[in-house]
Amino acid sequence: MDIRAEDFETEFARHPLARAYVLAGSEPLQVVEAADAVRRRARDEGFDERDVLHAEPGFDWAQLATAGANQSLFAARRIVELHLPDKGPGKPGSAAIADFLKQDAPDTLLLIVAPGLAASARKSAWYKAVARAGVVSYAWPLPASRMVAWIERRAGTHDLALTREAAQLLATQNEGNLLAAAQEIDRLALLYPDTTVDHAEVAAAASDHARFDIFDLPAKALDGDTAGAVKSLYRLRAEGVDAVPITWALVNDLRTLYQAALAARANRLDAFMNKIFMPVPRKRQISRAARAADPARLACLLRQAARADAINKGAAPGRAWDELITLTIALSGRTPGAQTSQPSFATTRSP
Repeated sequence: MDIRAEDFETEFARHPLARAYVLAGSEPLQVVEAADAVRRRARDEGFDERDVLHAEPGFDWAQLATAGANQSLFAARRIVELHLPDKGPGKPGSAAIADFLKQDAPDTLLLIVAPGLAASARKSAWYKAVARAGVVSYAWPLPASRMVAWIERRAGTHDLALTREAAQLLATQNEGNLLAAAQEIDRLALLYPDTTVDHAEVAAAASDHARFDIFDLPAKALDGDTAGAVKSLYRLRAEGVDAVPITWALVNDLRTLYQAALAARANRLDAFMNKIFMPVPRKRQISRAARAADPARLACLLRQAARADAINKGAAPGRAWDELITLTIALSGRTPGAQTSQPSFATTRSP
């Protein structure tokens, strides 16, 4: 079964828990929330153990078969959670996933999560096998034409009543940025409980709000505003924002910038940018940065971001917020070290 990301919550509730899921895409909010929904329901249905695997370079795909075959002394049912890179699992991984799905293991649920998947990966045999055995859901960037409906549904789940004009203004303010829109809905629900929010109140809230949202951070870094980017990072930390969606936002922009830089070297930058859905000012920013960027350096930053992601997931030692500040400074074009007077997060409190 293939479910559109924005319909996942509704469709997921209507069907029994599937044996396997692929949740991927370029909208981190939708991927993260869909994966959380699967984990919560699986726990409610007795899947009390969870094995997490990260298919990084050099990964031994025999671990997937082992995870599915092992029986725990403490839990009769388990989730095997597999995190993939955007290129997919490759031939060995594709075969391992297909073999896993052939097993008669009703007490094992396979959850595959990826920040994005190349078109070739989505057309491959393993992806189709999961679609036959379970559910695949790919989170594409939400078109502007569906942004208002998404905002209205999201507001409804937070007991927030919006006029159509208010929802349209929110869509305009946050076009292509679901994380920012979700944060704004959360804030409006706190500011205006038990009332209907209109256009004027949304406009007033936006003008009064210092916007240190998640997507301000990579935007400032790409503009070379090291101090501003670091300030945004510290503000997000102070507001209690989790490191995971921040890392996703940085990785998403890094990946887009890397692909754009490669396209620029091949004189295909305009064609590449025309295929991407994002606000025009952001396209201009990415294009400017891509023409000046060194793809080899961006590849190094992507590896650095992968380490931050591993730390977030507990798969590597380290301090997630210290990795984020290092990555933020590097993305802004500076060499981490003496460029900022901000202290390490380690001097405040550990993640």
